[in-house]
Amino acid sequence: MRRIAWGVLALLWCCLGGLRPAWAGATPQALEAAAAPTVWLPLHEVTTLDAACLVVGAGARPPDDDAAWLHARLPHLWSRTHPGFQGTMWYRFKVRLPSTPTDTWAVHLPRVVMNAQVWVNGTAMAYTGSLVDPVTRNWYTPLLVNVPSSAWVPGDNVIHVRVVSGQLRRHGLAPIQVGPAAQLAQVHDHRRWLQADGVTVANIALFALGVVMAIIWLRDRAQVSVGYISAAALMWSTGTSVMVAPNPLSPVVLWENLAFFLTAWSLLLICMYYYRYGGGRVVWPERLAWIMIVVSPAALLMSPTTRTQTIIYGAIYLLALGGVARAIYSIVRQKQAEGLWLLLGIGLMMAAASHDLSIELGWLGFDEIYILPFIAPVNVCLIFVLLAGEFGRSRRALHELNRTLSARVAQRERELRDSFAKLAAMERSQAVSAERSRILQDMHDGVGAHLSSALRQLQVSAHDDVDLPLVTQTLRDSLDQLKLSVDAMQLQPGDMVGLLASLRYRMAPRLKASGIELVWDVPELSSWPLGAPPALRQVQYILFEAMSNALQHGGATRLVLMARQDADHLVLSLIDNGRGLSAEHVPGQGLQSMQGRAAVLGAELSFLPLAQGGLEVRLSLPWEFAGQSGLSSAA
Repeated sequence: MRRIAWGVLALLWCCLGGLRPAWAGATPQALEAAAAPTVWLPLHEVTTLDAACLVVGAGARPPDDDAAWLHARLPHLWSRTHPGFQGTMWYRFKVRLPSTPTDTWAVHLPRVVMNAQVWVNGTAMAYTGSLVDPVTRNWYTPLLVNVPSSAWVPGDNVIHVRVVSGQLRRHGLAPIQVGPAAQLAQVHDHRRWLQADGVTVANIALFALGVVMAIIWLRDRAQVSVGYISAAALMWSTGTSVMVAPNPLSPVVLWENLAFFLTAWSLLLICMYYYRYGGGRVVWPERLAWIMIVVSPAALLMSPTTRTQTIIYGAIYLLALGGVARAIYSIVRQKQAEGLWLLLGIGLMMAAASHDLSIELGWLGFDEIYILPFIAPVNVCLIFVLLAGEFGRSRRALHELNRTLSARVAQRERELRDSFAKLAAMERSQAVSAERSRILQDMHDGVGAHLSSALRQLQVSAHDDVDLPLVTQTLRDSLDQLKLSVDAMQLQPGDMVGLLASLRYRMAPRLKASGIELVWDVPELSSWPLGAPPALRQVQYILFEAMSNALQHGGATRLVLMARQDADHLVLSLIDNGRGLSAEHVPGQGLQSMQGRAAVLGAELSFLPLAQGGLEVRLSLPWEFAGQSGLSSAA
């Protein structure tokens, strides 16, 4: 995070041809050869020491008093007095105690880069991590060193602080604090929360937000801007965690570069989010951002310098400036009230970046707290609030759409019910009309024809006698036909056994009265698939006509009604032992009517003379529809 603030200076750096930052180009801080004054330490208070003597040295023990000690004010940055120096630097503090402390005291180092060890009166105190390569990265971790009371003496005491450098360029020491350990522990805990534990919590919260937003993006890949901000949150939290981690998991150079790349990439993704905010897509900034994501690692690997990092960050911030301007323009143009959350996030980020940049430039104290790690999660939270607002609006719009659709569907259902009711009434009316037409047609074809024949039989000349048996037979056929028509109205579709049984019931008395034995040879049959009521009436008429012919003209004494079913056909047969048909027989109207009705059914009607005498009338009905025309009783 401390490197991020450097990006604002990049444009100036590039324009001035690589000029160093202002503090690096200033006249080195003057160091006095005089010794630092001795500081009086009260026994029950914490004292801040902001003046020391320093000397460059690589030894593991404090240099002697005759070394080239120079007086300096804290905070002290190596780059101001010893530009480019890497190694070890000793700081000496002289203090005076009225008496030996009875309780444990401590030395608190709020900010030291990179790591440090405290000595009191020539005795080394415990230290954290490593002071040799790789040096433990305690650059942003406050150090609290407990000093036993036995290490102190009444009067003058000497505190040495050994500071060792690491990979970072900005080494130095902030003012230190000395006093009772109980009091300094509270100060240290507060400082550690702001510089270490709080940063960790902020990174965890930011990472969790990134995961949530990544899940939202995975569920709806069309929300590309959500994917950008989720990736930015994940990279920023990871990069900041890598940056403040004391012990790297890889070589220090790779570790530092990883922190740089993650934070740089996160900033580029935030840029792309800003450019996509408000809808639409600006192609060239997004392409430029992806190019920088690819090119920046290669550039840093080829030229691993602070200047390269600064140029990269400067280009990112310049790109971000355009994205922020576009986002603000979208908010103003669309008059989005919720866009104020984004403006608040932008304002907080700019303020935080300015604060942290001031620390880097030396305008604020070296031991000041960086606030970008805390503002970044807040900024992502504000963006998350925007997403929640959009989700809420979408939910409300969807609810309103569902309500409107439900009302429209209900209206359509009412209209359809009314239409169906009208259609059903029309169908019932048509059915009644069709049934009336069927009955009339059956009466015309059956009963009417027989009555007409009976009337003609009665209309004879005065010299001829009326054939009463013939008239009686004709009227009986008419009555049987009427009864069968009524029976057919009660049949279920496809009930061929019921049809044949009705025919037997109506015709058996007449056959018996005429001396003809009716033999029933009909097994249990499956329902005929094509046996709609009109088709059953056609079959009934054909069989009735065949029985009437056998009764009136066949001269038979025995009539067999037989039915057989196979995979393709249902075969109905009437077999008599009468005279049969001669070869010269010309089909009359009755036989032609039977053939016409069979053709309507798609059936085959055959008249087969028997060798022993008699005739078989065979009706072969198809078991499946073969594309015949629709049936009607008018055929």
